[in-house]
Amino acid sequence: MDARQLKEFRIKMFTDVYTGVIPERIPVWDGLGTEYLIQYAGKDLMTTQYSYTAELWIEILEKSREICRGDVPVGGFARNPIAMMFQQSLSNEMSRTGFIQHPERSYMEADEYDAFIKNPHEFIQEVCVPRMNKGYQKGEVFRALNFAKSLLASLDQSREFAIADATINERYGLFTRPEGSVGMQLVPFDFIADFCRGFSKIHGDMRRYPDKLLAAMEALMPYSIFMGQVPVKSPLGCNMIMTHMAAFLNTKDFEKFYWPTFHKVCHIAAEQGQAMQIFLEGDWTRFIDYLQDLPQGTQLWMEYGDPQQFKDRLGKKMVLGGFYPLTLLGTGTKEQCIDKAKELLDIMAPGGNFIFIFDKFALNINDIKPENYVAVLEYVLENGKYENAGEPVTTEKKEDSIKKYAHLYPEFKSKYIVSFDEFKKEYPPVDPRIEPLMRAAYEKYSAIVDRGLFF
Repeated sequence: MDARQLKEFRIKMFTDVYTGVIPERIPVWDGLGTEYLIQYAGKDLMTTQYSYTAELWIEILEKSREICRGDVPVGGFARNPIAMMFQQSLSNEMSRTGFIQHPERSYMEADEYDAFIKNPHEFIQEVCVPRMNKGYQKGEVFRALNFAKSLLASLDQSREFAIADATINERYGLFTRPEGSVGMQLVPFDFIADFCRGFSKIHGDMRRYPDKLLAAMEALMPYSIFMGQVPVKSPLGCNMIMTHMAAFLNTKDFEKFYWPTFHKVCHIAAEQGQAMQIFLEGDWTRFIDYLQDLPQGTQLWMEYGDPQQFKDRLGKKMVLGGFYPLTLLGTGTKEQCIDKAKELLDIMAPGGNFIFIFDKFALNINDIKPENYVAVLEYVLENGKYENAGEPVTTEKKEDSIKKYAHLYPEFKSKYIVSFDEFKKEYPPVDPRIEPLMRAAYEKYSAIVDRGLFF
């Protein structure tokens, strides 16, 4: 097939999977992170991240085609060290090896829960964000200037990546979700742990201030809902959740602190026409009973766990992926790697609702042996075909699996999020003809800043 035909085939394949139909074959994701791609192309990891251009990224992606076999683009998320430079970021730091890491730090004190609960967004902007970024701590003028420089750096990098990705995606007929249909879903417990209290202190808060923590998560829900709203609703779109804390909690704490708001966030997104794609960090096997209560069609990507239990109990309701240990590609023989793929396909493929994806992405050049990586993906592509393509995965109706929670929460409000109708009272159009043009521009750039999480 040529690139156009490949793209049409892949769109149909993913449409089938995401709408509860058995596809012609199992969709395949490559598992190569941005950092790995840079190293595979023979580039210096550290300096390349300061030097992105469309031409350079196209060169890197073209080199990756030697080993890429999947249906979707590779690389994905790339942090921006130039933006971090202007922020003088404390929440993301580059190591001497060139990898950007999220260090364990706290940006909120225990006695500040009441201020957080009063209005989480305003507290985050006024208190946490300056603490996360030394470049924002020198007064309003410096904060404004450094934020502007950081935002411009982010937009420049995004533009270069967009040009390169579009070129490669068109050239090789790769599947991409519709523009505007993907959101990053904020999960209350993970957000407070990662961006406010820190990993170690959140555990103490569950013992010392349980009511404050629960109230803070509920107070964060309107902002979580706001952040999960996307301009384009499509069965091919999704809200993405990268879970963090759940696997570190005992079951009692998970049930009390983590699950209630997580559960509601997922159902509210489904209520609003958006599916969830959730990376389950760690081993969630002991939480399968909870996962069964998520909306039908939720996309679950597992790191560890018992594949057979997940397939038996969730295989008809959820789209499953993961479980294949990336580390095996670096340590095993080709035969061992293929045998593992066969074992996983035997469990997960029957009945559909399965996407082949590794348990994590390769980041370091030594994480995998390219020959093992290629052998596994080619095995899945060859042996992942269905004889019963077109049959429904289940006769259950998705709408029957969605619980209604959105009405329980007020519309998100913050003095820093101003609608155009409010804004135009202070700065009215001089002529009715330009009002729709002003509105379009205002909403476009407000969305970039208000939903961009430029911390």
